[in-house]
Amino acid sequence: MGFSLYFLSNSILFVVCIAMGIMFVTIPIPKNKGLITYRFSLRVLSAAYFLLSALAILVILFNITDSGREHFAFTSISISSFQALLYTGALITLFNPGFVTSRFLVKHILPFIIFTILFVISSVLYGNPVIAHLNEVTTFVKKPSVIIRLLFFCYYIFQLVLYTYLFFRQEKRFRNRAMNYFSDERWVKLSWVRVAFLAALTIGIIVMLTNFFPRKYDGFFTLLYSAFYLLFAINYIRYNKIFRLIEPVVIQEQAAEIIEVKTRQKIEWPYLKNTILSEKYYLESGINIEEIARRLKVGRTTLSNLINKEEGINYNGWINNLRIEYAKQILIKNPAEPLSSVSEKVGFTEQANFSRQFRKATGFAPTLWRQRELGGVLNDN
Repeated sequence: MGFSLYFLSNSILFVVCIAMGIMFVTIPIPKNKGLITYRFSLRVLSAAYFLLSALAILVILFNITDSGREHFAFTSISISSFQALLYTGALITLFNPGFVTSRFLVKHILPFIIFTILFVISSVLYGNPVIAHLNEVTTFVKKPSVIIRLLFFCYYIFQLVLYTYLFFRQEKRFRNRAMNYFSDERWVKLSWVRVAFLAALTIGIIVMLTNFFPRKYDGFFTLLYSAFYLLFAINYIRYNKIFRLIEPVVIQEQAAEIIEVKTRQKIEWPYLKNTILSEKYYLESGINIEEIARRLKVGRTTLSNLINKEEGINYNGWINNLRIEYAKQILIKNPAEPLSSVSEKVGFTEQANFSRQFRKATGFAPTLWRQRELGGVLNDN
């Protein structure tokens, strides 16, 4: 049974990696400058998936099912370290295409190269003992190759901590940019990226923990890896469709200011705010800060900074607060009007989002708030 599961799981892994590797390089991607890094990441992921499929077929062909296990194996640590860099870079690229630069790659690949060179040299000169049991670590700890393996393992742990910090920092910056640009919650379209990163992080930890389990359990772990590789690939491939919705905050292009020099010093927030309120720009569904800035003839960055400074809140929060205040008026003046109609009138594309924002601002669901304000019980839909 153990052999059957081991054979089956690696066969599934092989098929998944081959299929997804092909998808990465054949999926049509729009020729958009903002997707250049994404297209490159698809090629890198494709190569990585093909490599994984090759490893899976080698496991099948050579029937590696012995019950032994080498702890702190250099090959295992190397693969884990490379995958940590690969998935972190690939996912952060979705938030910030300019994050993974050649300098970044050199900085993070260099330790890998140094460890590899030192390990090869020490193995040739002093040998590379197999550590089958943890208590053997103290026996071989003075061997240069073992020291390098242990140091590499520590570096891998450091990688996981560092990459976790880098990922969540970039995600936070992306979210802040999105909240200062869109009036809706379009940024949640990338919420799967966080799930993917946490899954990759979990897989990275599990891979190292499997070194302390007998090889007979590898079949179960391989099935888990296969599921991760498949789901990750499917979601990653879909990104180019999501990109069209979030492009302005992803590419981070600095729009040129269109304020004339002679009027630049005349810009005052009360005037701009009054225009936004009187023209009711905030009631337009999907209105973003760039469109409002164009109508006001000010720069997007200027408008964003003014809202943050004068209102003490980001663009998304301010616009939604204005919508909620307007919605309150409708709810009171038209007690029988359905929430779906109210939601649409104040600019929300989804009633669920309207209800969520209303509860966030008032502490009550729209229906309960209306009942409370009117002092009665009304039926609503």
